[in-house]
Amino acid sequence: MTNAALIKLKNIETTVNPGTADEAKILKGINLEIKEGDFICLLGGNGAGKSTLLNVLAGEIHPSQGTISYKGIDITKESEEKRSRFIARVFQDTKLGTAPRMTVAENLLLAAKRGERRGLRLRRLKAEKAAFAKALATINNGLEDKLDVAVDQLSGGQRQALSFVMATYKRPDLLLLDEHTAALDPRSSRNLLEATDRHIRQEQITAVMITHHMEDALKYGNRLLVLENGQIIRDYQGAAKRQLTMNDLAKFFE
Repeated sequence: MTNAALIKLKNIETTVNPGTADEAKILKGINLEIKEGDFICLLGGNGAGKSTLLNVLAGEIHPSQGTISYKGIDITKESEEKRSRFIARVFQDTKLGTAPRMTVAENLLLAAKRGERRGLRLRRLKAEKAAFAKALATINNGLEDKLDVAVDQLSGGQRQALSFVMATYKRPDLLLLDEHTAALDPRSSRNLLEATDRHIRQEQITAVMITHHMEDALKYGNRLLVLENGQIIRDYQGAAKRQLTMNDLAKFFE
């Protein structure tokens, strides 16, 4: 792991419904440096601004104030599509991130070509299947045997596992995990979280993961951010994070 800054957010603010009676600030002066190799857990109550922060990183929402830089280059106004060259995301909704009527292998072929220029050429799907099966086997839920099955025939856990493999098939510079196990049953959630942690550590992927579960925030990652009312109120790193207890975190939600 290096200490080089990958992403820097400086004085980020976001305002919804500007100029109306419903105008509200969601993020309020966020300053954050995400270093290469960081695995950040993002914890906070409902309305704290967690998903908004991920949307700002992904380019889905542009800040009303402040700047975002990627490897020293200003990307504040860069589109979500352009950022997808180096940022991948897995959503909470198991229906997002996959093409339901295409097979598992066809979905992975799309992921394998992420960021490439699309042209009129052969798909070469058959030649890729062995590599796809190998990638899917790391999740340990039988997906490698379902390469020719349409995605809408998969269970929720398998579909979300596929979304994760697609997001990481071409190693992204930044992986955003938006409560990606929240919609799953406890067993599927635990399996995917463990596979997520294993893959992030093995590939040294820089990641930000939203979670509502304090035990997961303690267990996973090298860094823990607590958001409250649109601001980062705690940033625990390294030894400080390892020494945290459930009681320490519970104080923020009393």
